[in-house]
Amino acid sequence: MSQATPSRRRVGPSKGDLREAAILQVAKRMFAERSYEAVTIDDLACGAGISRTSFYFYFPTKPAVLTALMTQVSDDFAASHVWFDSAGPSPELLREQLLASATLWRENAGLLSCSATAAASSEPLRTLLTQTKIRYDQRAAAKIRRDQADGTATSDIAADRLAEMISALRDSRYNRLAGATDAELHDAVEDLVTAIQRLVYGPR
Repeated sequence: MSQATPSRRRVGPSKGDLREAAILQVAKRMFAERSYEAVTIDDLACGAGISRTSFYFYFPTKPAVLTALMTQVSDDFAASHVWFDSAGPSPELLREQLLASATLWRENAGLLSCSATAAASSEPLRTLLTQTKIRYDQRAAAKIRRDQADGTATSDIAADRLAEMISALRDSRYNRLAGATDAELHDAVEDLVTAIQRLVYGPR
């Protein structure tokens, strides 16, 4: 009796996966170095070693590339939010969260700037950025509500409003981190730890 030849399964990423990854890698570098308008589809295709026609097989538009990159960044930010799962002030976890997210912000400052520009004309990218902010605010508000319920956080201001204020404080400070030194980044984190702790839990 003849034995069936076992099917050969592909091991590792396909050629298409590698090309898509190459486009994203090139795009991340270019958007870090140039303005959104200064990066063209021809630049991205050439940098990835493919033709302009081949580029459209993977991404329909330049904002679609940014959306893919920002999805990765958004997930990285969400993974850094360890303070949101804690109880009470937990300043060390807040510091850990802010240090991780501030570092991500500095590393992706150019990409974030380009995304803000492109979002004006790209609904999918605009939706992603909006959902990312909503997810952050919701997790912050949920933590604050738990802490208000156990009496550690102030109840003078609604949790949702406090979460929005934290988000505004963070963004205002992080927007100045492009090109910041490690010392400047750590100073920004310490400023935010102090401000957020006082805002949510009062002077201690």
